[in-house]
Amino acid sequence: MSKIKSFKTKRLTWDETFMNLAVITSKRTACKFHETGSVVVDKDKKVISLGYNGPTAGDLHCIDPGVGCAKVDGDPKTGKLKRCRGAHGEVNAIINAQDSRRLKGATIYTVLFPCYDCMKALNNAGIKEIVYMEKYERIKEGGKETETEDESMELAEMRNIIIRKYEGPLYCSFPQEYNTKVSDHCTNCNCN
Repeated sequence: MSKIKSFKTKRLTWDETFMNLAVITSKRTACKFHETGSVVVDKDKKVISLGYNGPTAGDLHCIDPGVGCAKVDGDPKTGKLKRCRGAHGEVNAIINAQDSRRLKGATIYTVLFPCYDCMKALNNAGIKEIVYMEKYERIKEGGKETETEDESMELAEMRNIIIRKYEGPLYCSFPQEYNTKVSDHCTNCNCN
């Protein structure tokens, strides 16, 4: 019998592991309003890819001083409202997989439920299950209103993609400057 003492009696479930990893990944986000990360795993629970939302390579970052969100704050030079510079976490996870064939039959854990454009990409990639934590609401131009995208759920249902809302605990916490807002999940993880 070993003389080494251990206090460990539990370990994280797979859902806890991958959703907490998605939350950690979301902290790379350069968006002022939507903070999301995605983790794609295969049927053997091996991580295939990670992704988070933010501008494409070499573009301006919304959180940089004097830049702001193109859709809400406008172009930093002209003030004219433009389309969002960001690529969503789910699309970046597909790109980061390097070979989309690896995604067929996989599960994606994502902080925000996929928008319709991301759902179309996930469907074409062959994702079989989506585990999400919070509902996504697209910010309308100017930032005064948001809208839901019911088409995402409709497509998932039509394609028999399994949808599960994550209700488990979050174990990671971050200082306020790493958070876009105080959201519902913050009450579970004390990240403020």
